[in-house]
Amino acid sequence: MALKSMDLIMFLTLSIFTLLSTQTINGFRVELIHPNSLSNPNRNPSTNQFHWIRQAYNNTRSRAASIQSRLGGGSAKFKTDIKSDGGGYVMKYSIGTPPFETYGIADTGSDVTWTQCKPCIECFRQSLPVFDPKNSKSYKTASCDSDACALVGSSVGSCSDQDICQYQLAYGDSSQSIGDVATDTLTIGDASFNNVVFGCGHENSGTFSGNASGIVGLGNSDISIVKQLDKDVGGKFAYCLSSQSDSKSHISFGTDAIVNGPGAVSTPFSIRPDQPTFYYLSLESISVGDQSFPLKQSFSSNVCGRRAGAKKTSSNGNIIIDSGTTLTLIPSDTFDNLKSELTKQISATPIEDPQGLFDLCYSTSDKIEVPKIVAHFSGADVELSPRGSFQEIEEGISCFTIIPDTEIGIAIFGNLSEVDYLVGYDLEAQTVTFKPTDCSKF
Repeated sequence: MALKSMDLIMFLTLSIFTLLSTQTINGFRVELIHPNSLSNPNRNPSTNQFHWIRQAYNNTRSRAASIQSRLGGGSAKFKTDIKSDGGGYVMKYSIGTPPFETYGIADTGSDVTWTQCKPCIECFRQSLPVFDPKNSKSYKTASCDSDACALVGSSVGSCSDQDICQYQLAYGDSSQSIGDVATDTLTIGDASFNNVVFGCGHENSGTFSGNASGIVGLGNSDISIVKQLDKDVGGKFAYCLSSQSDSKSHISFGTDAIVNGPGAVSTPFSIRPDQPTFYYLSLESISVGDQSFPLKQSFSSNVCGRRAGAKKTSSNGNIIIDSGTTLTLIPSDTFDNLKSELTKQISATPIEDPQGLFDLCYSTSDKIEVPKIVAHFSGADVELSPRGSFQEIEEGISCFTIIPDTEIGIAIFGNLSEVDYLVGYDLEAQTVTFKPTDCSKF
């Protein structure tokens, strides 16, 4: 970290990362931008206000298929399936010296932080300026025998003729990002960190339909920002997502990200040793009112969930919590039960989605009352916010944002099911904590 004095050391270590110039002690905070916000650089101004949720449906299924391919196919750990738009929450940060401002999706389902870089051999279109590493005094490419190269996995990509470590991100929809593994100064708000490993992409193609520059990896493996900044953040981060595009959402790091107090509930997460990116939770059942519907516990991890001060115990995980996926995807039999029960408890008559995507929709003129829907995780009951459970997909039509997995074979707890909660990750204790919160005031 660049320092001028001992006072500055303490300030940067304890300050909040914020776009709002808000400062508190013992943590770092930055604003997250809703995918449909007018201030979101990913948002295409030529599309209507409902385009993002339509796009999120397709992206959720594509993303789930890619994750399943990685888990089942033993693919290299550097492969990812992240898209740069379509329902993700955007985080502002800077790369280089002097700091070059850019945006990336804050994503717990990815490890590698990357951005498009000049020279662009092939780059997808973005409205933001493209990072030019020649303008950064602190930018360094990683040699093929460096620790930085080893951190991202030398089995992926290649070594250039100039002994520069290359990376290659393979996407499930045939999109890709190829470039140099590099280190540079990462700046968030008022604080800077030296020698952060990231991907500088020179060949980026496929179905990147937004104007984003890349992603910010918050996964569990060593290349993620959370792990690289471990001495400063202690393996802790927390985000609070608002369902309203005109409200602010935030993500915090460090001791300021400890989630506790009244209403907070915790559940252990599990990690697959061969795919350490993903945070697996054990979702035992989902209830609608007094009716509960169990889920199969189909995945067992060799790495157990832990609580602070407790010994490792066996822990199953059957659903991935993923801030980069918008909708929640569950087994079709459980979904059918939920749908049937919701239609019983909601007095209005369901209507069809004109595009035939969403399975349960109502007219907004009916002003439906959403019954209590609770996700019962191991040790934690999380009541889903009605504002996240149903979203208006086009004028006059609101649909259920939990969708069935009809053929992919994976379950994902998406960000709409997490809205209006402060969600804290503790990589030391291996827990995820949920606390009901007005995220516009967090």
